[in-house]
Amino acid sequence: KQIWILVGGSLINSFGFSIAYPFISLYLYLYRGIPMTDVGIALLTASVVGLLGQLVAGELCDRIGRKFCMNLGLAMNTVVFGMLTGAIVLNLSYPAFVVLMCCREISGGLYRNIPNVMIADVVDPGDRNGAFSLLRIGANLGFALGPILGGVLALYSYAFMFGVTMVTSSVYLLISLFLLRDTKPEHCHAAKLSGNGSIGSNHPFLLYCAVAALVSVVYSQMLTTFSTYSGSYGHINESAIGLLFSLNGFMVVFLQYPIAVFLERFRLTTALASGTLLYAVGFGMVGLCSGFWPLFAAMFVISTGELVSSPPSMNIVARMADPQSRGRYMSFSGVIGNTGFAAGPFVGGFLMDAFRGQIELMWLAMGSLAIVCAGGFLLLRSRVPREIDQSMGA
Repeated sequence: KQIWILVGGSLINSFGFSIAYPFISLYLYLYRGIPMTDVGIALLTASVVGLLGQLVAGELCDRIGRKFCMNLGLAMNTVVFGMLTGAIVLNLSYPAFVVLMCCREISGGLYRNIPNVMIADVVDPGDRNGAFSLLRIGANLGFALGPILGGVLALYSYAFMFGVTMVTSSVYLLISLFLLRDTKPEHCHAAKLSGNGSIGSNHPFLLYCAVAALVSVVYSQMLTTFSTYSGSYGHINESAIGLLFSLNGFMVVFLQYPIAVFLERFRLTTALASGTLLYAVGFGMVGLCSGFWPLFAAMFVISTGELVSSPPSMNIVARMADPQSRGRYMSFSGVIGNTGFAAGPFVGGFLMDAFRGQIELMWLAMGSLAIVCAGGFLLLRSRVPREIDQSMGA
């Protein structure tokens, strides 16, 4: 029951989030005339500040409980999207948007990893690939439907888009308040921040985090520069961009679970390296695409890479941590990964401006970085114990 409540809540939340937030860089660039480098700086600043939310969440969910962090983050998220709606209506300045985007990332950091921690609490190791896949299916069903509505609303009212997101966030908050139970293990003890020494001595885990951060630099382009490229260089409108994002969501809905079950016969690092190589192909070809169908093909390859790599990435972190420090490990991994996600929009925005006349070079650079990351996961394969690296539980 707990898993299905999380799946339903994630569906509602991602539906609302994907209506508005993937279009914010396009709004600032096309409708407010803000250079893409400055848009990248705004997204970078917000993501870096948002890491504080994840650090706090890791400690609070191990000390106080998973549900407390979830409720705190969702309450703040609801307020922030309401303020973003007002900022668009009132045509507030660029600095005001930066501040609100920072607050949005803090709120997201507080609750983003909590469903994964809850699933790791209640599901046996051998079944986690499937359970994580169900959570992703719920989230991505919302992500599949949201951009379709968002792309249509963007043609009429960006403010209304963000207002709808405020409502869906409040619904998820009510679900968390009244339907979820806390899954914090009873025997977990309150550990101080200095207890992170166990993370510092776990060299395979640190290697995983470093490689995952670089992968995040690449993947973050899908939610930022990909939409900007599609609208500017790819010559398609917001409605068509919404359909591209919906392809990603529908692929997760229909293909994530069978792919996750198929991958259980392989080691986790094998799946991570394979998915990253698909990122290399998909992002590398974006700069060669113009028009809906070529961009559709690129999104298909990128989404396939996500299907292959996402459940193993959550599973391997859960396996590296014991129950007493599970929240801390997942939050630390999230912080490092989101550091790459924070840097990604700035790197992508800078490269987009720098290679304006040869835009394909930007995307080839992203593809090359993904190839390096695939090599990093193969290196991890030789460093991590096989009982942790296997998909099936011992």
